[in-house]
Order: sequence, then structure tokens, then C-alpha cells
Amino acid sequence: MSTRLSGVTKTTLKKASRDAVEESFSLLKRHLKKSRWIGVGNRYSPNTIDRLHSDSRPGRNINHQHLSQYIAASAPLHCADGWALLGRALDCHFRRDQDSARHFAYYAELRAAFALLATEGIAIFNRDHFVVDHRKQCFKFGGSTHQVVWQVLEHWGGLKRCANLLGLSIQVNGVTLREWLDHFAASGSFRAIGSRWLRTWGLDLRVFADDQEVRNEASYRPTKLLPRSFLDVKDSADFVCALWALCEPSAQSQFEGLDRYLLRLALEETFRGVRGTTATMAGAQFRSDIKAMVSQVVSDAATHSTWVDFLARATDADDPIIVAEAGQTDSVDSPRQHLQMISRAALLLRVATGANSRLLKESGVSADDLKFWWSALGEERGLWDKTSEPVELRDLWADAELALKGLKEWTATTTAPNRTLGRWRQENSYDIAVLGGCERIALWGLGL
Repeated sequence: MSTRLSGVTKTTLKKASRDAVEESFSLLKRHLKKSRWIGVGNRYSPNTIDRLHSDSRPGRNINHQHLSQYIAASAPLHCADGWALLGRALDCHFRRDQDSARHFAYYAELRAAFALLATEGIAIFNRDHFVVDHRKQCFKFGGSTHQVVWQVLEHWGGLKRCANLLGLSIQVNGVTLREWLDHFAASGSFRAIGSRWLRTWGLDLRVFADDQEVRNEASYRPTKLLPRSFLDVKDSADFVCALWALCEPSAQSQFEGLDRYLLRLALEETFRGVRGTTATMAGAQFRSDIKAMVSQVVSDAATHSTWVDFLARATDADDPIIVAEAGQTDSVDSPRQHLQMISRAALLLRVATGANSRLLKESGVSADDLKFWWSALGEERGLWDKTSEPVELRDLWADAELALKGLKEWTATTTAPNRTLGRWRQENSYDIAVLGGCERIALWGLGL
């Protein structure tokens, strides 16, 4: 089992400064203009781990300016890499390669944690990790990567600053989650809810940290020694379609669909914490509280009843599949276990993406400033050609929408005996390729 953080490490983590990361990121703009993330002479650009280890030795010194800028630049890059890894997990899911899907989903979750913590001034490397304080000074703490990332995430998730970040990053109908909750009659602390969410969505980081054998089973063991059961093609397609549908951007939010469900969950958990009963058991009271909140938050009175019905589960009562799957912990040989890991990774990536979107906004960094990066990334990953680069990155949703339509029509019109994996992949190859490219979600999710 992994050990808890020491008191010394917790004291070091208290020094972490989100403001310092934002200031460091704003200072990167002079490098961004030269189509670089950090300066040519940044000490930690090449051989990062070796140089950090060397500079941490007695008698040596960390270059605080270089490291703080490196950490700031790493945050959105870790985020994009996390979405890319989630796409590779979906690629494996499309092939019924559950073990590889689990491997990539774990590393997507790991990168999501790296990306989220980096925006807060906490950088996870190898065994030498660092915190950036309000003066942009860097302080070291130690620990094995796979263990310490969970310990730090769990510790940070219980802090008020975590709740503040989640409350500002999640937006519904152009209104932050914090503002929705501030107008809720049963208003309470969101801190405990945010902590539970991160503990659930980062579950695999804890499991893999505590049990190296589980990690080895996913990454290093032969996969066909024992028989496995698999999902049928329709269930496989339905899961992917549901995940992507929740990531559809709107004019007001990068994750409007998903955030609506997270708002509903937050309201139900807040109600239970304050009223001492569930929204189901005290349905009339809950609906009354919802109506009062909606009247204060939603400006269009004509839509009030629609919002109340949704938030009170009178319509669209079921949670989306990735939220439901994220809370499940089946054994490794279950045909749905890899979907549970993918779901947790997607939810943690949504939080990390929100944190990084705020980092870019607060630092004054625009899509034009980062065009050298995202334009090259889109071409490298085959999202577009030089002649078809999107005017706005939200336009990338159009390709995903067509792919979702194609998969749904195929599963609806193809009879069960003909819904084989081979035919599915052959007849939907373009749609499958598009939906394996989760880099798209990173680009519009970052607000570029």
C-alpha cells in the first residue's frame, strides 16, 4: 500500500501558487511569438530529469525562472497528450483489445493529473518533484511517480482551492457551477463534493499506485492465457457515441452537455449534505429548491420549466453512461472494466482541461499565440490538411458529429447477425478513425 504524504511534503505543497503559474505562462508569450513554448536556452528543455536531479544535489542550484516557465508550459501540453492517450484507448476498444485500452486509459488519467496539478504550481516528474511558490521559487519534494501523483491529487482534492477551481471551470448555460450553487436554497460547501469526484475519477491512480502487480497485469502480462468475454459491437459503439456526445462544444461552453449532468449531480449531493435526505426521498422540497435557483440563474423565463424538469430528473432521468461507468469497479476480466477506466480518465481530463483553459485565459494567451503548436498538431495527427485547417477549432466538432451519425445509423440498420467486428471496422473505417482522434477535444476544450 502507498504511504501517506509526510508533514514536510504537505507543508511544501501549501506553497504552490496558481497565480505564479499564470504569471510564468504570460511571460512565455515572447517565446510563443517565435513559435516556441519556452526559450532556446531553457536549462530544463533537454534532459529534463537528469538536469533536475543534478541541480537538486547539495551545492547545486535550481534555475527557478527556467523551471517555473517549464512547468507552466507543461500544463496544456500534458492535457493535450492525455486526450491523445484517451484516443489510443478508444482505438484499442474498437479492436476489442481490452488490455491495451486499459493501459492507455491509465496513462491518460496520469497525464490528466499532471496537467491539473501543473496549473496549480505542482509538477510531477520522476523522483524529484517541485512546487512553484508565489515568488516563482521552486521547492522539491520526493516520491515514486505512480504513488506520489495519487497522494498529491487526493491531498489537493480536499482543499478549498480545488473546490474553487471546479466551481469556476464547470459552466452550464454560461453560468459557473459556483454561481449555480450560490443560488441554491440548500447551499452548502462544494469542497466535499469536489473531493469525492476527484477520488472517484482518479481511482485508477490509487489502485495502480498501491498495487504494482495490477499495473503490471495491464501493461506487461500476456493477454490470452485465460478466456475473456467481450462486448458486442452495438454496446461498444453506443459507449463511444455517448462519450463523444458529452464533449460537444457550444457557443457558451466547451463541455456544455457533460457539465449539465455534473451540475445536477452537484445539486443532489449538496441537497443531501444540507437537508440530510436525498433528492429522491424529498422530491417536492428538492424541486422547490431547484425552481428558486433557476429563477435566479436562468434569464430566459420561457426555459425555466425545461431546466427544472431536467435538474429534478423529471426528464432525461438517467446519468450518462460515462458518469455511471466511472463509479464502477469491476474486476480486470470483466468486459466493461476498460470502459470504466476510460470513463474515469475522460472525466479527470475534463477537469484538467477546464483548469488549463482558465490558465490560458488568465495568462492572456490566445489561439493565435499558440497557432504554431495546434496547427502543426492537427496536420501531424491527420485532423486536417494544410488546405482544410478549421477557421475555429470548435468547427472540429462537425467531423465528429458526422462520424457519430454514421455509427448510429450503421448499428440501427444492420441486423444483429451481421454486426460483426470485422464488418463494423470495414464499413465504418473513416468514422472509427475520426472518433479515435481525441486531440480534437483537447483543442476546442482548451478554448482555443
